[in-house]
Order: sequence, then C-alpha cells, then structure tokens
Amino acid sequence: MERLQVGICEDDSQERERLLTMVNASAERVEAETFGSAEELLAAFYPGKFDLLILDIYMNGMTGIDALEKIREKDTRVVAAIATTSKDFALESYRLRAARYLEKPVRADEIEELMRYVIMKKESELHFECEMGGMQVRIPFDRILFVEQKGKNLCIHLDDGDEKTVRGTLDETEQRFPENCFFRCHKSYLVNLAKIRDIDRELMTFVMGDGQQVHIARRSFYAAKRAYEQYLFHAAGGEEA
Repeated sequence: MERLQVGICEDDSQERERLLTMVNASAERVEAETFGSAEELLAAFYPGKFDLLILDIYMNGMTGIDALEKIREKDTRVVAAIATTSKDFALESYRLRAARYLEKPVRADEIEELMRYVIMKKESELHFECEMGGMQVRIPFDRILFVEQKGKNLCIHLDDGDEKTVRGTLDETEQRFPENCFFRCHKSYLVNLAKIRDIDRELMTFVMGDGQQVHIARRSFYAAKRAYEQYLFHAAGGEEA
C-alpha cells in the first residue's frame, strides 16, 4: 500500500497536534500535513494532493465548510471529514460529500475507523500502478484522459490538467488498461472513451472533455469511431458490449 496523504486543517494548535498524533498512529504509511487556517489549506491544495482532509468548521476567517465547497469545485474524489463541537452544519457537510461528521473531542477510535475507510476506498479503486521517483503510485483509471507515447516515456494526461511521466511504452502497457473503456487509436495514443466529448472528422481526432485533441490514425479511424459508439451505447444501458 502506498503512503496515505492526509491534510489536517484546524486553527487550535493543541487540537491540531492531537489530531496529527492520532492520524500518525492510525496507519503504518501516513504522511500528514497540518494547516492553521482554511486559507492556508486552499493555498497549498491541488486535486490529487490528499487522500483525506480533516477540517474544523469554526476557524478564524473562512470556515471549514466554505473551504470544502471550494475544494469540491476542483476535486470530487478526496475523502473529507468535518470535526466540530456543533451539529449545525451536519446537513451542509453531507451535501458536500463529507464522509464523516466528527464531534469534538475527536476520539482515536473514530480516526482509526476513518483511516480504515480511506484505505479500503483507495485499494478498491481500479487503477494503473506505476513507479515514479522510486515509489509505487496508483492512478485511478477514471482520472486518465489519455496516455501519450513520448520517446521512451509515457505521458499520462489527467482530468485535472496534471500530467504524470513514467518510463515505458504503449506496446508494453496497453494490456494493463481495461479494454472496455480504453482504445488504442494511434501508435502513440491510448484514449479513455469515457472522457471523449466529440469526434473531429476533419482533423481525425478525438476531442476530450477539456478540449485537448487526441490523434486517430487514418487506418484506424472507423474502428475508433465504432469503439466510441459502442462505448456510448453500452454506457446508455444497451446490451452490446
């Protein structure tokens, strides 16, 4: 299991250290970062940075709920837990898909249960596993727009605009991607059919959700078009795979 990345946002320094101690004791491989305000957290945040966020609601300046609302505009995947002395924001936190609502003082067994949930969720995600910087990294398939061959490297384009570069070739790794939603449309491109917005027949490209263009080999155009149409039919509840 790769290291869990946890962000703790709490303006009370003693409570912040207490949460940090409980988080570090709750799993073997944890890297936790603490923030004294919502503004500080948002300045450091980017999609995919954390597996778990623990946010206090009542802080000087922006509340934890306001911060989570802004985070959800960028990242719908990160697990979030709200810690507070009040139940006033329970419904609001669930609207923002908070996994847990923790009443203070937060207990160690609650943190342990929360961390087990995050680990289970992370391990159950279908993912592409690769090595980056000497570490094993998991990239969920549903975050990948397309994979591009660049020399002896693969550039993995993600749905948040990020790119990951790993050693390897499409010929070597293509079979590690689920064939029901990934299609090799060009010798240098493997595309996620679920992330396509349109087909540009004149340019012979797939237009991705973020506007990027993925080239389709001329000889593969009709097979690529067919694969995309089959995917849409199947996604809409059709029987054809």
